[in-house]
Amino acid sequence: MNRARCRAITRVRLISSSQCLGVLLSPGRVAHFATSQPCNAIKAGKKPAEQESEAPSNNCEGKALSSWTTLQDKLRQSLAPSAEQSTTSHEESTETKTEQPPKTPSQKSTSKPAKPAKPAKAAKKKKKKAKEPVDFEVITPKELELKPIDQETPEIPKLSYGLDRVLFNGGVYRMQDARTNVYNFDPYLASIMPVDEFDYDALKEYVTSSKDTKLNDLAKQHGKKYSGSTSSMTAILSHLHFLISGWRPPNFDHLSRGWTPESTNFTILTRGPVATFIKHKDGVYSFDSDKEYDNENILSSLGKSMEKLLTLPKEDFEKYKKTKSHELTEEEKKADEAYHYTTFGDFMMRSQLDAHDPRLPGTGVFDLKTRAVVTIRMDVQGHEKGVGYEIRKQFGEWESFEREYYDLIRSAFLKYSLQVRMGRMDGIFVAYHNTQRIFGFQYVPLSEMDHALHGQSDTTLGDQEFKASLSLLNDLMERATNKFPGRSLRLHVETRPTADPITYFFVQPVTDEEMQTIQDSKKVSVDKLKEEIDDLRTQEKAAEAEASATDQRESTEETEPAEEDDPEQEIQNEIAWQEVMDRVSEAVDSESLGIRSVQDAVQEALTHSGLLEGKTEAESTKHIHTLVAALTAHSHESKELQNASEEEPAEPHNSEETPLKDLILRVTEGIDENTTNLNEFQRIFASLSDKSAAGENVEAEVDADIDTTATKASPETSQDQPPPHELLGMYITIRNKVDGKFVARPENLGPGSKWEVQYAVKEISDERAQRLYKQIKTRRRKILDIDADMRARSWHRMFAGSLPTLSKRGASYRAERTKQEEASGIRVAWEREPSTSS
Repeated sequence: MNRARCRAITRVRLISSSQCLGVLLSPGRVAHFATSQPCNAIKAGKKPAEQESEAPSNNCEGKALSSWTTLQDKLRQSLAPSAEQSTTSHEESTETKTEQPPKTPSQKSTSKPAKPAKPAKAAKKKKKKAKEPVDFEVITPKELELKPIDQETPEIPKLSYGLDRVLFNGGVYRMQDARTNVYNFDPYLASIMPVDEFDYDALKEYVTSSKDTKLNDLAKQHGKKYSGSTSSMTAILSHLHFLISGWRPPNFDHLSRGWTPESTNFTILTRGPVATFIKHKDGVYSFDSDKEYDNENILSSLGKSMEKLLTLPKEDFEKYKKTKSHELTEEEKKADEAYHYTTFGDFMMRSQLDAHDPRLPGTGVFDLKTRAVVTIRMDVQGHEKGVGYEIRKQFGEWESFEREYYDLIRSAFLKYSLQVRMGRMDGIFVAYHNTQRIFGFQYVPLSEMDHALHGQSDTTLGDQEFKASLSLLNDLMERATNKFPGRSLRLHVETRPTADPITYFFVQPVTDEEMQTIQDSKKVSVDKLKEEIDDLRTQEKAAEAEASATDQRESTEETEPAEEDDPEQEIQNEIAWQEVMDRVSEAVDSESLGIRSVQDAVQEALTHSGLLEGKTEAESTKHIHTLVAALTAHSHESKELQNASEEEPAEPHNSEETPLKDLILRVTEGIDENTTNLNEFQRIFASLSDKSAAGENVEAEVDADIDTTATKASPETSQDQPPPHELLGMYITIRNKVDGKFVARPENLGPGSKWEVQYAVKEISDERAQRLYKQIKTRRRKILDIDADMRARSWHRMFAGSLPTLSKRGASYRAERTKQEEASGIRVAWEREPSTSS
């Protein structure tokens, strides 16, 4: 492991909370960790006679007071057996000794008489397994650093058409003023070249990380084990943001108060599970995006052509038309792309450089982003029905730049900010369009994105979180590659919105052939895109008809010596970690049983059936939790019985154990695999809603209804592959410590703040891992792999059916504007007289 990283990451192993509490002395006394017994004897677990024979120069007391040792060593010193207690070996005392539970600092001794002892059998039932030691590591982001790699870089493109002035003005620059019809930039920019006219074969093919020989050669040269690009790594890093930030909600301070957003969370697509391939070749593991559900679409194509439009003069851009592409020289076609290379820990990272302006801070590099309007994004495959939509004003819920900015915050800023940091860039340049016309441009510096994501314009928090995320990913990759050395892997990662955020990290070995099959499963050539668009038009008309019918600080920046932590505070930290891990373990257990899926299904069913309409978010949440509690009431009892059976293997299972756990599993699998089952759920919950609100017992009815639904949810409807023979499942949880205090998430972090990220990683048992892995893959498929007809029907119904109306209204508005321009000529801001051509 990289030495710089080692200095910033401290591995800590804490023993169980019951052992920790044993260190505390009688009430009112202070627990001391220093001891007069020799270190070596303690660590070796020697007997008192042997300890006395050791030289006193090895006494631990001086060491404990003069230098940092792990809490584990301190506790072992305090817990070393005394002469009176060590007449038997350590192993024998461990097996035969019975102790009373130790008192915690909050448990003061009282004069109350002891309660009578319960029968032996009952006591045995309540006996719990000894908790495993909590292993966690500490990341100090401030001490970590990204290191640029000096490489000769081809010339980076610059903006054309005077678009560079957008870089130095906040807010949006409109393509055309809505009030006067005057163009602020060359009208040629306004019209986008259709995809069937642009020769995409004239563009240099994008090279993935695994196929980039220069990237992998650099990785070997600098002794790096992993290589990746911005596009292949940011999805995983996004989920680590959710984990480290404790699901910090986006900040919408920059929006006006003219309308209330329909959601204040990240989009479903942003929060959904992600997958990545890790291809092994010649000792380097390369990150490649998992394209299992990727479809070639008009936005991915326009992104390539519009990048040329924004950075080339008109005459040079015209050469990329299919009718003129023969005029392009081989040098123009094969020109090398410009990249920044950066190392961190065991990573070698690559970032493509879109544009540059020397007047910008830092490297002067920024990213180019083309952003389609809301009606296009809601159904990219069937985009044509939404092309009429126009951006006509600055503020408002619809037809406004504010609407698009709001959606950027929820869906794109997290990914963009990570790409900017990985590429050592200053910000992003956005062009808003509807696939036919460009409406305006906006430059968003990194500080502005951080304001929306981290709640502060100072980039300190975002910078440090980025390094903490990379450090955590480095550790997870080490665990994965140590488990399956020298093999290509497929990762599935998801942070779940539990009370204590959990990130699942699943690793499955794959062959090159399996990878290629998955990557090509949805591949469509650009040549076929136009044909598919034409085919979709017929489907769109049918869908439209159907839809209309159904309507904190440090004084110095230098690294200071590690301070001796307060022993009692460390004990409290251990207790807190045990509590966190208990909650997390319970959450993982619930997830593996499908309880979270039931909650998601309940919410979706109630929403679709209109039962939550008019209710506040708090009321809706309470309503959902009530129904979920009814569904899962017996499962908690089942869990207790299961735990008891694990502690008492000789006793048989309770014959009265409810089968609801199995029902939950069967039902949630059915929902995941067959969305039509939601109709049945709607019927069930609609009938239970009133009864639940009235406090009636609905469990019997739930059991009966769910059993019926579960029967309908046949496992044969599953589209998933058979469970993998080899699978590594892990979950990660963290705690944030800022300036000596534990917080849910860091807030208003400054350059002088001291932030530590404590994290624990735990492997998941194989049976549970298989269930959780299947659920994650199914959730990902549900989000990404939606039938075109279903997307079209949904498009016509979402936002109360407003998208078709807005699209038609926009088309009428543009037609009227075109007539005006034909009659009075085109006006531009730099000419006083109108012109008759663009």
